Amino acid sequence: MPDSTALHEPDVLNIFEYQGLMNRLNQINEQVKESGFVNLFLRKPLGLWSIISISDKRMRGELDSDTAINLLINQRKKFITAQKGSVYIESNIGYYGILDLLDEVFEQYRAVFIVRDGRDWVRSHMNWGQMYGKGFIQSLYAHLWPTAVEFNLMEAGGWQELSRFEKLCWSWGTLNRLAIDKINNDPFTRLVLFEDIFLQQDRYHKLQSTLSFLSSINERLEIKKDTLSGWLDKRIHESCDSFPTWSEWSGSQKSYFLRVCGSLMDDLGYDID
Repeated sequence: MPDSTALHEPDVLNIFEYQGLMNRLNQINEQVKESGFVNLFLRKPLGLWSIISISDKRMRGELDSDTAINLLINQRKKFITAQKGSVYIESNIGYYGILDLLDEVFEQYRAVFIVRDGRDWVRSHMNWGQMYGKGFIQSLYAHLWPTAVEFNLMEAGGWQELSRFEKLCWSWGTLNRLAIDKINNDPFTRLVLFEDIFLQQDRYHKLQSTLSFLSSINERLEIKKDTLSGWLDKRIHESCDSFPTWSEWSGSQKSYFLRVCGSLMDDLGYDID
């Protein structure tokens, strides 16, 4: 968008997804330029620069709404006002637990929460990503996603006995449900299905509609349809295919997924054959 700054997870130091020392050093350099050395290497280790930690703690019941609001203001106010342009855009799953608090923090905002078919989401994480699968070293400093134990939904021993596949099913079904429940009555936050934008024949129409909603915050940000040509035709990342598609899942895997995720899949309108 014109007259704006757009950042992807500025509070997450992503280096392990890049292969090779130089690529990782270049990524660190780029993120320091975007987010600042103090934020990434001083405030973040102290827990003062992580949107997702606010969401996690609120979801666990460790923070009340007022405290979460103040923490979000402290993390983002100076940072956002220092950015170039009249509009700040941030892509960050970390907001999943505080979507209902945005109107208490921002004078003007638009937010989109994108959900993907749970079967494809689980498969993608099994093939790529480290959710519930971080090694010992990374687990010491990287973000650790909430567990059913922390929601008082399972004993610690029971959670530890679950496979990574089962933990991912729980995460998709539980955390998405909690996030979606927080945006139902907010006219400035919209739920969008991943498939509508990236897989459907009319995906460019849906993309245009979504961007029009986001840019409605400022009439100067109007996105013309002809400028979107080709946006959805080039993949930046593609995971491997070691974990199979739904049709090849075992009976027990399908049964577990349907038990944990079936209700939300139905609510979102996904067909399960």
